[in-house]
Amino acid sequence: MFASRVKGRGLFLAFIVAASLTLAIPALAGVPPVRMSITPGGQSGIEQEVCDRLSMGLSNAQDIVVSTVNPDWFVTCTITERTDQNTGQIRYNGTVTVKTRDGQVITTSSVQKYNQDYVVPGQQLNKRLVDNAARDVIGAVSDRSLPPIQQAVEVEMETRKRIIEAEMKAEDDKYDDATAILREVGPDSPRFKAVRSLMDEYAMEKEALQLISTAKSKAKAGAYTQAVVALKQVNKKSKRYRNAVALMAQYRAHK
Repeated sequence: MFASRVKGRGLFLAFIVAASLTLAIPALAGVPPVRMSITPGGQSGIEQEVCDRLSMGLSNAQDIVVSTVNPDWFVTCTITERTDQNTGQIRYNGTVTVKTRDGQVITTSSVQKYNQDYVVPGQQLNKRLVDNAARDVIGAVSDRSLPPIQQAVEVEMETRKRIIEAEMKAEDDKYDDATAILREVGPDSPRFKAVRSLMDEYAMEKEALQLISTAKSKAKAGAYTQAVVALKQVNKKSKRYRNAVALMAQYRAHK
């Protein structure tokens, strides 16, 4: 299987396929959930409160596991505070960013809360206004970031299902069927590039299969030179390359 040859993409695909096969249930029912860590960007308590709210909102979903152990996605909650005692301005900016292991940004949600305290320049700002701004940005950024995360998980789970189904077709050399399954994966999927690479690999394996079949037909007809020419076209990255090399040695002995 290609998984042993492609770092990152292969490891992921090997994992989800193995998970579905290990379970004695239909493949599509064995798709592993998305593991995600939810952590504060700094050390502030208000960032942690956003993390807690997101964890509560996501932990009950059957397709999500909130954990810092081997996460697929990293959710970072960041809140910056800017207050000015001279102008009385109170600003809070909240951002929740979701990234994959390789740093690809899946979704980003941002909120800004502004309050104005009309005080004499240099005096302490109204604590209630400051606390209200913090509370508002916590609630707003939590509420805003949840739906896109949930939607991204839905897309990811559908992609994983398609990858598993396609891999099983490919194992039976049904490369056209496998490619058709993956063609439905769109650019909104975090796995889009990996899926396109997988489709290219299926095309390569299909070609290798056809070349070896052609070579065997030529050899059967005694056209060993033409058989070798066909086998030389097998891509070195193909899982059938070793077989092609062995056949070339065999056919050359008959020339």
